[in-house]
Amino acid sequence: MTTETNETAINRARRVLEAAHKAWLAIADFRRRRRRYIRYTYGDQWGDPAPEASGAISEGEAMRAQGARPLTNNLIRRMVKAVVGRYRMQAEGTGHDDADTPLGACRRFNCTDELDARTFEEFLISGVALQRVGHDTRRGRRAVWVNIVNPETFFITPVGDPRGCDTELVGRFTDMSIAEVCMRYGCGDPRRTAMLRSIYASAGALGTAQGHAAEAAVRSGAGSFYQAPEGRCRVIEVWTLECRELMRVHDPATATMAIAEPGALQRIERINRRRRRRHLPELKARIETTTAWHCRIMAPDATILAECSRPAEAGHPFAMKFYPLVDGDVHSLVEDVIDQQRHVNRMITIMDRMMATAAKGVLLFPSKCKPDELDWADIVQLWADPGGVIPYRPMDKGEPHQVVTPLSDPGISRMLQTQIEMFQDVSGVSDALMGRNISAGVGAERYRSEVANASLTVDDLIKTFAHFIATRDNLIARTIK
Repeated sequence: MTTETNETAINRARRVLEAAHKAWLAIADFRRRRRRYIRYTYGDQWGDPAPEASGAISEGEAMRAQGARPLTNNLIRRMVKAVVGRYRMQAEGTGHDDADTPLGACRRFNCTDELDARTFEEFLISGVALQRVGHDTRRGRRAVWVNIVNPETFFITPVGDPRGCDTELVGRFTDMSIAEVCMRYGCGDPRRTAMLRSIYASAGALGTAQGHAAEAAVRSGAGSFYQAPEGRCRVIEVWTLECRELMRVHDPATATMAIAEPGALQRIERINRRRRRRHLPELKARIETTTAWHCRIMAPDATILAECSRPAEAGHPFAMKFYPLVDGDVHSLVEDVIDQQRHVNRMITIMDRMMATAAKGVLLFPSKCKPDELDWADIVQLWADPGGVIPYRPMDKGEPHQVVTPLSDPGISRMLQTQIEMFQDVSGVSDALMGRNISAGVGAERYRSEVANASLTVDDLIKTFAHFIATRDNLIARTIK
């Protein structure tokens, strides 16, 4: 009977791990887009494949092959910094870090003001904010820790509720050293520690061949679900919403309600037999089916390292926010302005190319006018010296003269300015929001009004993130209890 139960548990763990892998593969397109948005935010804006070029080369390489120098005017980074600064300014003095409350002490201990600023930056870039709250031991201290979750390591089944109420599977994977794995999950047992070392030393810990085959189609060098970097051990944490049976037990003698496992029915019958002999009220038990969050921490071969359960109302330990989640899709602020950023880069590159190819002070010196006693280097030096005198032999219709070609401007400078203005309109981060180009004749009241109106365009982002912070704080409060 025990063997059959163990086999059932192993098969269930494998199915859960496979479901987690499929959930991770399902959001591969989101991870690919996020990596592109990160490149654009931090300056690598010519790394997209060049569609018109033959071969797998980037747009920057194609531009260099044409003799141009790809230039970047990073408006996206300026925009992100401005919105993050606006958020931090509004977040100051909100009163969340009250030292008299456990929540405030936990926030201060975890430096959540800094964590939230970095999470908000990720929220602007990818449209996703993720943090995990849970008891953990770090630096020799057991406490409630708040951690930022990297979207590259996160997986979730499709959700459509902005509150995440329809989540059925969620989790992440982390990479640890073998010493940390043994410390966390060895339970001080030498035999279990040896088993953990054997698991991560074997090829079985790398996942199934079918899993790798499915993963290769979408991975494209962006990491693996099963395979950790060299010298590290992959640990996969999966939370699933599962049905379970529980027994509600009412004791009329004490007017209390308790929760017990269905296996406790025989023990309740024994208690009732003793109570009947004593003419006492009997316990009343009723079996119900409910839902609960079940956590499995597994190795890549589906070996369970640790597991636990918590009631459905307690929730999983992840605070998450996806923006805007219309039809389950995520679209970030950076995504909205990438096309304008690309146009700006191309226009300044064209202007630089035109300036580089324009004649600027070119000296036309007929060769027949050159004196025999001077070489060309001497003539160049004399031409560059102030007050220099260059002797030359006059000839019909020929004498040295300099050519300066004015730079032609077929409206490119105006087009560039238009794209910058469109960038501000699309992003909502205008000069007023950043405190720039404010006339001295503008009164303080009008200035505040302009800033308030400019903030309306990013107000939805900030308030959505504020809802994420409230969800995270509720999770902290439940974890502290």
